[in-house]
Amino acid sequence: MPDLVFRESNVIRTISPNEEMPTQDIEIYFSAGRSAVACINLAMNAAQKSASDVRRILDLPCGHGRILRYLKAAFPEADITACDIRRDAVDFCASTFGAVPVYSHDDPAKISLEHNVFDLIWVGSLFTHLDVDLWSSFLSLFRSVLHPSGVLVFSTHGYDAYRRMVTDSFKYGIPYYRKTAILYNYERNGFGYVKYPGSKSYYGLSLSDPFWVLTHVAKVGGLRVVCFSEKGWVNFHDSFACVRDPDWQQPLANVSPYLYLKHRIRDKKRSRKLFG
Repeated sequence: MPDLVFRESNVIRTISPNEEMPTQDIEIYFSAGRSAVACINLAMNAAQKSASDVRRILDLPCGHGRILRYLKAAFPEADITACDIRRDAVDFCASTFGAVPVYSHDDPAKISLEHNVFDLIWVGSLFTHLDVDLWSSFLSLFRSVLHPSGVLVFSTHGYDAYRRMVTDSFKYGIPYYRKTAILYNYERNGFGYVKYPGSKSYYGLSLSDPFWVLTHVAKVGGLRVVCFSEKGWVNFHDSFACVRDPDWQQPLANVSPYLYLKHRIRDKKRSRKLFG
């Protein structure tokens, strides 16, 4: 499939005064958008999709458009929906980039998104802040709003984030006793989560081993994983891509215990005849 092509000159560089991401080094800020497009390009090639297949895009959480501005440049003909819990961020994306505004909600089931319509969903740094129950809820939401054969691309904190936390090479804003808790659970279960100090909502920090992520996606069902890239986004987050496939991992006809035993006995008898 052809790679996504866009001109940096077509990227709208207006930054919201309420932007919460660091902007001291503006090129680092914009590099996150370029990295997201690279992740999406890899995912679409794996899913055998082209840019012309993408007519509707969802960016959740959109923030103040750090990635959305690049989605607009890479998919100029697509309708892009901006969704975030921060209303001023959604309003900024609508007024600056022409996005369709949708306000998010703490309960994914209450987010007003049309089902079966999005050809591409970008989810940058959402699952990195959720506990396990909300993983299932959001994955189910994304599956329901994706068009059949649509592509979901999302990021997680994997081994590299774990390594940085252990070595204190990156500060995550959690106290030492919560750091112990998240590392303990990640090391034993493949997943760890703690809330940020003072957080009154679900918002916290999570670490998730790639195998744990794949297992969790499989439990939700209907999402076929087509791509995994360790440190794929901003050389920091792991990146996963799934295609909505309603028939994927549906229960198949089970072999009966009687048939299994019958054929096992037959196999053993034949082995004795061949090898004495």
